[in-house]
Amino acid sequence: MAFLCFSTALGLQADIRADSNRDGKVDLDGSTDLVHKSTISNDTGAIFLANIGDIDCRCSKLALQGQAPSNEELAVCNDASDNVQRSPRYMAPLLTVPIPDLSPSAYATITVSDATARRNVRIFRREGSQWLFTPDDHTFNATQLEGGLELGIDSRDTRRPGGWDGRATVHFIVHDQEDTSVDSVKLRIALVLTHHHSESVHEILTTAGNNTDNGDFFLDRFVSAFETAHVEMDVHAPLFKFNASDDRWAQDFFEPGYTSMPGPDGPITLRIMIRSAQDDRVAGRQVFEYLRGSGTGAVQHLGGPRDEINSMGNLETIPPYSFNGKEYPAGRIILGSHGSQKLHIMEYLQAQEVQDPLLLDTDWLAIGHVDEIIQFLPANNSLGWVMLFSDPENGLGLLRRAQSAGHGGVRAFSRQNDTEGNPSDLFGINGGLHGVPSYTIDDLLSQSNLVEANARFSKHIKANINLLKRETGITDADIYSVPAVFRTGLTFPLNAGKACKER
Repeated sequence: MAFLCFSTALGLQADIRADSNRDGKVDLDGSTDLVHKSTISNDTGAIFLANIGDIDCRCSKLALQGQAPSNEELAVCNDASDNVQRSPRYMAPLLTVPIPDLSPSAYATITVSDATARRNVRIFRREGSQWLFTPDDHTFNATQLEGGLELGIDSRDTRRPGGWDGRATVHFIVHDQEDTSVDSVKLRIALVLTHHHSESVHEILTTAGNNTDNGDFFLDRFVSAFETAHVEMDVHAPLFKFNASDDRWAQDFFEPGYTSMPGPDGPITLRIMIRSAQDDRVAGRQVFEYLRGSGTGAVQHLGGPRDEINSMGNLETIPPYSFNGKEYPAGRIILGSHGSQKLHIMEYLQAQEVQDPLLLDTDWLAIGHVDEIIQFLPANNSLGWVMLFSDPENGLGLLRRAQSAGHGGVRAFSRQNDTEGNPSDLFGINGGLHGVPSYTIDDLLSQSNLVEANARFSKHIKANINLLKRETGITDADIYSVPAVFRTGLTFPLNAGKACKER
C-alpha cells in the first residue's frame, strides 16, 4: 500500500482522507479509505461536485433585472462563483486524523497543487456553524490539528474540453518545529451525465405556446391535450412551461442532466440543465433564468452555430448496458452526425468520459435529429429496455397490404386538416406543408419518387440499427418497428435553424 506522505520524525504524521472508497462517508478509524487514496478512475477514488446551483435564485434574479447579461455573464454566476459557501450539502467531506502531542508552535496548511485545479476548486473549513473559505496560505494551529480538521471541497465548474480535467490533489502539510509531514489525497470532479428513459419522471417540461407567429395553433393544441392527459393519468410530477421565448421546441434548446456523488444516506445529486450549443438560440438562456435554483444548475458550451445538428433533439441516451467487455452503467449517448459535421457539444460530452457518444447517420433527414428515428423504452427483459425505430419499409408494407385487401381508395392519412388551416409559410418552409395530404393509399403508392426515396431511407435506418446491434448486443427480439412513411422535398434557408440541405 502506497501513501503520498513523508515525515522527518516518526512521531509526526499528517493524514488527510476523503471518501476514496465511495461509500458515502470518510473512515478515520479504519483503512477503507486508504486503498484508493492516491488513485482516481471511473470506479475508484474520491469525487466531489461542481456546486453550480442557485439556492436563493440570486443569479436568476440578477439575470432578469436591467440589461440582459451576455451568455458568458449568464453562466458564470452560481453558488460557487465567489468564496461564499451557500450550499454546503454539495460539498464533499475532507477530514484529517487528529495529531497528538504537538508543540504549541505547530501549524499546517491545506493546498491544491496545479494552478488550474486551484482556480476551480474551493476548500472550506468548519468553524462552529460556519463554513469559511480556505486559501492555500491559511494556517491551522496546534489545537485545531490535535482535534482534527473538518473540511469540505467543491468546484466552481464542471469538466471542460481542452481545459481543466476535473482532477485535484489536496495536500495536508504539517510543520512542528524542525519536523514536516505531508500527506495528499486525490479527488475527481463528478461528471455531468444525461438521463435515460429507464429512470423515473420527476418533472415534465414543455413550452407554454405563447408564440405569436402562425404556427401557434399546433402548440396550443398540444399543450392543452397534454395538460388534460397529465391530470387524467394522475402523473405525480409537476409540469413546467417555458414562457419567456417564442421558441416552441423545448426538446431542442436544452437536455436535462445531473451530477452526483455518494452521501451517507444515498447519492447526493445536483440536476444540471445542459443548454444546446447554439449561442444565438435565445430560448436556451431560460435554463439559467428559470430552471437554475436550489438543487439545479445549468451549463453551456458556447461556440456552436444555430444549425439543427446542435439541437438537443439530436441527442438520446441508451439505457445502461454492458457488452464485449465494455460497461455503461449510466447509459450511453447517441448523437446524429451530418456527414463530416458533428455536434459542437460533443466535445463537452466526451470530456465527461463515461457515456462515450456514439454517432449515427442522420444526414439524410431534413432536420437531422436522432430522436426522429430511434428511441429507447424500459422493458421487462434481460436488457431492461427495448429499442424502437421508424420503419419506412414497414410503413409502405402496411399500405401495400391494405391495398391488396381492397382498401386502396381509403385516405392514406386519416387525420383531417386542422380547422384553423395550415398557413402557406408554416415553420418558414416555402410553400408550407400544404395541410394533411388528402390522397388515397393508391395515390401514395403510385408516387414512384416517394416510394424509391423511402427505400433509400430504410437502408440508412438499417445501417444505424446494425451499428447499435454491434455496439450494444441488442437483438431483433428487443427491437420494435414503428411503421412510418417519410415525405421528401423540404428545403430550408440559411440561418433558419436548420441545415441548408434538401431531403
